[in-house]
Amino acid sequence: MKSFARLALFLVTCGAAARAEYSTHRCVGGSEAFVCTIVIFGYNPEKNIPQFHLPKDVKAIRFVRSFYITRTDECISAYDAVLHKQLNSPVAIEARYVFMHTIEMPSNVEYADFTDNLIQTIGAPSNQSYALRYLNLNENHKIDASSIVNISRFVNLETLYIADCSLEQIPSGIFDKLTRLTRLFIGGNDFTQLDLSMLPSSLSVLNLDNSYIRSFSFPSNHFPALEHLNFEFNKLRDVDIEALLAMAPKLKLFALGHNEIKRARVEEILGELDRRNVAYYNTELPSDSECQPDERKFRGLCIPESSFPLEVGDWIEIVLLVALAVSVLLGVVIGGMKLWAKYPPSWEFVNYFNRRVESS
Repeated sequence: MKSFARLALFLVTCGAAARAEYSTHRCVGGSEAFVCTIVIFGYNPEKNIPQFHLPKDVKAIRFVRSFYITRTDECISAYDAVLHKQLNSPVAIEARYVFMHTIEMPSNVEYADFTDNLIQTIGAPSNQSYALRYLNLNENHKIDASSIVNISRFVNLETLYIADCSLEQIPSGIFDKLTRLTRLFIGGNDFTQLDLSMLPSSLSVLNLDNSYIRSFSFPSNHFPALEHLNFEFNKLRDVDIEALLAMAPKLKLFALGHNEIKRARVEEILGELDRRNVAYYNTELPSDSECQPDERKFRGLCIPESSFPLEVGDWIEIVLLVALAVSVLLGVVIGGMKLWAKYPPSWEFVNYFNRRVESS
C-alpha cells in the first residue's frame, strides 16, 4: 500500500513538473547573448498569463513562428503591459508575421518591429514618455487611422516604417513633434498626392515608392538634411527639378524611375541632376535598373514605352499596317463586285425571300 502511494505521488509530481515545463517558455537553442528567440504561443490577455525562463542579461526578444502553427488563436494576439512585464521588460521587440492585432507600447522599448501582422490598434497613453527610436509597422493593412495618430507621441523616433499599410492619407499633425526623425518609409500606400510640408524637416532619407502619387508640392528649403529621395513606381508625369533641388540642397539620390514622364522631359531632368551631381537610381541595388516588360531603359533609368516618341521605324510599321488593311478592304470590295457581276442573284429568289420575311 505504501509503495502504491509512493508511485501515485511520483506520477502526480512528474505530471505537475511536465505541465510547468510546458507552460514555461524558454529561449530556443542558438539564441544570441542579449537576444532571446522564442517560438510564438497562444496568448490572449483576457485568458492567460504566460511564464518565461529567461537569462538575466537578455535585453531583446524575438518571436518566431513554428512551421506547424496555422490558427490565429495559437498566436500572440497582443503585446501588452502584462506580456512585457513577464518578459522582464526588454528594450527591443521583434514580432513579425505572428497574427498580432494590438500593441500597447511600453515606455522603455527603444526598438520595435511588428512587420506583416494584423495590427489595428496602437495604444500609447498621452500621460507617459516613450524611449522608442525605431518602429516598423510595414504590411499592416488593417491599421486604424486613429492609431496612426498615436505615433506622434513617440517623440524620440529616428526611423519609421509605415509602408504597404493601405493608407489613403497621412493624418495631419502626426509628424509635428517628431523632430528627431531622420528615416521615413511610407511607400506602397494609396496616396495620390502628398504635401511634403507636413513631413519633418529633419529627414535624411524619404521613401515614397510604389504609390499612386501624381504630384507633390515643393516647400522651399524644407529638407536641409535630405540626401535620399525615392519616388519610383508612381504616377508622376513631370517634376519641377529646380524647385526640388531648392527644397533639398544636399540631395545625393533622387530615384524617379518607373514613372510616366515623357522621354524628352526625362532627358531635361536627368541633365539637371547630372549638373548637380545627383544620382537618379541606386547603383548598389541591381533591381533599380531592371525594367518591366512594358518599359525601356534610358540612360540607366526605366520608363514606360509610352513615354518614348515614335521613331522612323515605328512610323514605317504603322504606315505599312494601314496600307495592308486598306489593301485587304479594297480586295474584298473588288472581289465582291466581280462575283456580283459574274453571278447575279436570281430575282425570283429575292422576291421569295422578301415574301417570307414579310409573312414572318
